[in-house]
Amino acid sequence: MPEAKINDSCIIGLPTCGYAFSSSRMAFVAAPSDAEFRLEIDILQNLLQAKDYEAYVAVQSSDPAKLTFCTKICSKIITSQFCIVLLNSSTHRDHPKVRIPNPNVYLEYGLMLAFKKHIVPFQRENDELPFNIQPLDTVLHTNATFKKKADQAIDGAILAAGTTSRPTRSIMSNENLLKYITIRGLLLSQLANSDAKYLANLGHSMGFLFFEGPEIVWFGLFDKEPAKEVVFRLKLLLQNLDNARSTFETQVARTMTPEQVSHYRGLWERFRVEVFVSRELDKTRIEDRVRQLIAGLTTVEWTLLTEDDVQDAISREYDSIGEI
Repeated sequence: MPEAKINDSCIIGLPTCGYAFSSSRMAFVAAPSDAEFRLEIDILQNLLQAKDYEAYVAVQSSDPAKLTFCTKICSKIITSQFCIVLLNSSTHRDHPKVRIPNPNVYLEYGLMLAFKKHIVPFQRENDELPFNIQPLDTVLHTNATFKKKADQAIDGAILAAGTTSRPTRSIMSNENLLKYITIRGLLLSQLANSDAKYLANLGHSMGFLFFEGPEIVWFGLFDKEPAKEVVFRLKLLLQNLDNARSTFETQVARTMTPEQVSHYRGLWERFRVEVFVSRELDKTRIEDRVRQLIAGLTTVEWTLLTEDDVQDAISREYDSIGEI
């Protein structure tokens, strides 16, 4: 989560509100209040809840006796991590063939743009937008594709916003982990070539450290993260690896010699993902959930470790020395 910055000026001329940008683990959802959008809103709320984010939907919020614009809209956009907007037009009550853009939604969209928020704008296929926002990118969808596209777009927004207030920690912060990594013959990659930089970047935004040695390992030091955060980060890395493998096989490999193709396929066999989690978490439940989420992907060997697993590996190494 980025460092909070205080909003020091009011866009409607009132005294400074003092709200901090991106200070809540929340996504502001701008949507029409019409019943026809109930399904999309429910899907968005469920997806965000599953990722441990609050979905703030202004049309569902009541804050009587207060300035609605400030308390229900502007301040919530400021404090949200990112924003979602349903740009779809509403059906005219008396003339079903007539579609009407929602002015409240477009006002909120304008605020998001003014505050430079990360925005996920959804647009139904075949629904035309007003001329002044047509050039802006949108996530086109149908009822059948909305959930899948929303899930992917929200994952991207969370990564762009930052998934945690804790920065990536050094492996040196845990003496036993340092011993474990040394036993494995791994060294933190110096990213000395383009291949190493490319591979490291596949996990960098999720906080994975990148090690090289007999095996090539993305290591997640996530023992201070809750179960959902662990699942989220691991799932995204495995998806990135699957996409990278697919791109290589369908595009890149065609331009290479057989020797080069063999080399890179050999690298893939050395790939591993290891995630260090708190011993208080239920490893089995996390593993089961990750397997469900990555079903059908061409993935690499991955494992969850706790302090107990690391200590067992160190103890085996000491035992191999024997008595002195």
